[in-house]
Amino acid sequence: MSKANKSKRRYTVRTADINASCGVIEQDKKKYGAILFQITYDVDVDITKNAAPLYGSPHSSDVAIVMVGVGILGLAMTLAMGVHNLVLLIASLIIAVSGSTATRNWENVQAWALMGTNLGASEDDVRRHVVVTPEQIIIEGPGAETTCYDLHKIKRVRHNANGCLVSFGRGKVAYFPASKMSVDRLRELEHFLEEKKVQ
Repeated sequence: MSKANKSKRRYTVRTADINASCGVIEQDKKKYGAILFQITYDVDVDITKNAAPLYGSPHSSDVAIVMVGVGILGLAMTLAMGVHNLVLLIASLIIAVSGSTATRNWENVQAWALMGTNLGASEDDVRRHVVVTPEQIIIEGPGAETTCYDLHKIKRVRHNANGCLVSFGRGKVAYFPASKMSVDRLRELEHFLEEKKVQ
């Protein structure tokens, strides 16, 4: 294939993508009115891995560290006492090992917790279409499901270089991966959501 044909093919593909995107924007405007941001992505391993550190409290890993400390303290006290209580010894050992395992595998623990949210609600239909209006975040997917969250109910907005996760509490989240948005649009979105959270 010549360079001219390759270039023409790339232009045709880009034009088709732009036209499809414009069609989605028009459909969203008809359904939801004013649209500030919109994004479509498939939930895959990379998306989950990038979203997981943003889910939960920033200090939630401290629980695992406390478990290790309590377990070790229980082991030391049990062994130091003249009378050995086998139940206390085993319970302390289980707590220490569980805390240590969770601490070493914290990313996996976070990803597992994230799978309990609406982001991990379906293994079959992984397509998500997220629309932000001046008053709501609307998530289409999995399947024909459409969920609306009012912006005044935002509990937490966390973001990093990989994306932005908005939490509404009780496993209700909206995720905006950085790989699907320009840096400027992602920063605008983060700023907008932070302002809405404060109000």
